[in-house]
Amino acid sequence: MKYFYSFPEIPLVEQSVITIGMFDGVHLGHAKVLSECVHIAKQKGICSIVISFSNHPASYFNQKYDSKNSLLSPDKEKIQWIESLGIDYLFMIPFDHNMAHLPAESFMEDILRAKFGISDLVLGYDNRFGYQRKGSVEFVNEHYANQIHAYSIDVAKLDDEIISSSVIKEYIIQGNIKKANTMLGRNYSLKGKVIHGNHKGRELGFPTANIELEDADKLIPGLGVYVSYLKIDGKCIGGVTNIGKRPTLTNDTYVSIESHLFDFQEDIYEKEVELELLEKIRDEKKFNSLPELIEQISQDVNWARTQLTKIHIAT
Repeated sequence: MKYFYSFPEIPLVEQSVITIGMFDGVHLGHAKVLSECVHIAKQKGICSIVISFSNHPASYFNQKYDSKNSLLSPDKEKIQWIESLGIDYLFMIPFDHNMAHLPAESFMEDILRAKFGISDLVLGYDNRFGYQRKGSVEFVNEHYANQIHAYSIDVAKLDDEIISSSVIKEYIIQGNIKKANTMLGRNYSLKGKVIHGNHKGRELGFPTANIELEDADKLIPGLGVYVSYLKIDGKCIGGVTNIGKRPTLTNDTYVSIESHLFDFQEDIYEKEVELELLEKIRDEKKFNSLPELIEQISQDVNWARTQLTKIHIAT
């Protein structure tokens, strides 16, 4: 897949199948849309194209919008997941004044037709494009029925609940990682670099890998302790992860991400890792003493080992 951060100056292809959207998280609902786009393109022997945005539209419409810790999949991850579904071209366009005020007619004529030779448009059930969200499947069928086939993809549901980025975000914030993972179609993960901490975990008998996120826009799950595993150098290391402010030890003002890895003693400082979260064990809490904290960590470790053994990835 080739990806760009601006539209081409000259026509890119003669014919294409296109879908448009933010696609934050590239969850199972998004996968339905993207897979249909790829399917139609392969049937016709033409290119599949995704038009997405390098910033969330909310950042334009709401001046108080703070992108920090707001996205399920920042750019690097979104590119990875969209590519995995077989898309040929991805355009990550800034959502700015020009994009926000571009009429649907101009979007269709000057971009989709002139630059990409659109023959088919695939949209999710609530997707729109153009100024005031005028562009839709109905809009295309009314004005371009003889030139373009437009498809609306039905919602994806889990237990009668519509799968959406906002719903998944809420589950992650609540710490309901199992439900979020099911809607994503994969384990929610945090990517970053292992850095030095204050070594408090080592002093307690539970050394941890402290992870600094590679992208500040990545959504951090609700504070608490999680069953997890760390992917590094082609290996998956089971463990237990604390996301929080360590109220018993330091009561930090910032949120730290630290993972105790089972049966693993290698030096991994400064290495790039991916931490996958499987389920939440408990909320973070302040303990009355260090022995009480150590006892609880021991229980957390035993629980996590048991859960990981059940899914055959215990080390």
